[in-house]
Amino acid sequence: MPDTTTPLPATGSRCWRDLISPETGATVLNLAADSRDADPMVELAYDEGGSGWWPLSTLVFEQS
Repeated sequence: MPDTTTPLPATGSRCWRDLISPETGATVLNLAADSRDADPMVELAYDEGGSGWWPLSTLVFEQS
């Protein structure tokens, strides 16, 4: 069952794949079609170029 206390990120949100390395920043492009999974997949555009899918639980999001 998904954790309903953690909101899903919006398209365009900023996040990091690694807290230690600031150059691992990325922008959310898309959420997996079935985002009701316990750990939904998030498509990212990497600051260093390219894109890929990551589990939501592995990402750290910018606080607004």
